[in-house]
Amino acid sequence: MRRVTPFLAIVALVILPSWLFAQDPGNFATSLHGTRQGKFTWYDSANGGMESLTGIPMSQLGCHRCHPGTYANGSAVDPATYEPGCNDCHNFVQGTAVADQICLKCHSRQGTERNLGYQDVHVLKGFQCTTCHTKKEMHGDGTAYASMLEPGATEVTCEKCHTSLASNASHDLHGAKVQCTACHVKSVISCYNCHIESYVEGGIRRHYGPQRDFIFLVNREGTGKVYPASFQTASYDGKTFLAIAPFTPHTVMKEGRACAECHNNAAIQEYDQTGKITVTKWDTTQKKIISPTGVIPITSDWQQGLQIDYLDYTGDPKSTTTDPTKWVFLKSTADGQQMLYAQSLTAEQLNKLRLAVGVEEKQNTLPEAFRLMQNYPNPFNPATTIEFHLPSPTVVTLKIYNLMGFEMKTLLSNEKLDAGVYKFSVGIDELTSGVYFYQLVTPAFTQTRKMTVLR
Repeated sequence: MRRVTPFLAIVALVILPSWLFAQDPGNFATSLHGTRQGKFTWYDSANGGMESLTGIPMSQLGCHRCHPGTYANGSAVDPATYEPGCNDCHNFVQGTAVADQICLKCHSRQGTERNLGYQDVHVLKGFQCTTCHTKKEMHGDGTAYASMLEPGATEVTCEKCHTSLASNASHDLHGAKVQCTACHVKSVISCYNCHIESYVEGGIRRHYGPQRDFIFLVNREGTGKVYPASFQTASYDGKTFLAIAPFTPHTVMKEGRACAECHNNAAIQEYDQTGKITVTKWDTTQKKIISPTGVIPITSDWQQGLQIDYLDYTGDPKSTTTDPTKWVFLKSTADGQQMLYAQSLTAEQLNKLRLAVGVEEKQNTLPEAFRLMQNYPNPFNPATTIEFHLPSPTVVTLKIYNLMGFEMKTLLSNEKLDAGVYKFSVGIDELTSGVYFYQLVTPAFTQTRKMTVLR
């Protein structure tokens, strides 16, 4: 029998894994890692992207050839000749496994989440990126997807591991309508206010700084569920831009957020009172952005309703360092706005978010009887609160009628609710000055009360 020399054995260990692996990603050329198509999709003026403001094609910006400083094996990347390939992620001398730090070189938002101190229950259990994200997601399946947000582009879902849910009020009410992460993530993030001149003139990726401790809520396409979202803002040559997209943060909590974090929260109350939701605001005294906080629903009039202050950078756009004192207020309106792979919440969904729910605080027990309380304040402008009590789970309809008996507003329609005390914030919206009736209807109880609108 012929012996394999040590030299040939070493060659086999180095070359063979590379050869075997090369046979696997036959679809890489059409994968999102290979095409970087997501960047084109979002930037393209045909999709309402930032190109409509800059007038500069993506091919001239070079964003689609973005790369880390080194390949996975540590060798330097030559920007002039770089093309996406296997060596971006794989150091074949060590095998085909990919460590998290390789993923985080490009997926910087997840790196920022960790740097900001957020924890994730999966990471704490020792999960790595590739524990959940599949080879198909990395290497493609032969379909040229427009974005990782396009249905079919990714395979990872909560339900693949969490195949069943415990029966409780939150799961029973929201399970079929709300994505797990809408309740079970601590926060999304945004790098905030990219300064496009810095990239165009100096190739510098400059932004104001990460925004944290907030979450947008949208309806994600292809899921039929409410989903977390984030936003991206940018400025170029005095013009401003806003993009909103579904976002899956890696800040997952074991316990879901409390009801009051979404229902009748500060954002809902501000919207009902002013028609606006403050996302960011420039502090003229401290010369800094007041960051967004809490759960922010994206309403149908989001293009006018979201209050966002945009910034400009007055420092040297070619400098590799950023002087924080050079950020200045630009304006509070967007010249371009974009939302892809998502829609705003519906009027019905927004009405449900106006509903505050809980048990009676004094006795810390469930109500003993059905009750519809007098709204407060009454008369009211611009908003009032309707409170009702349910001693047991039931189906509820809550509507507002004018004096002629015509239905003016549906707050709840055959909605299954658990036992508890519910408080519903109602804005005047299309209601004119006058007297109205609001009626609570369940299979076992009906009650009507009068309220007055003052304009």
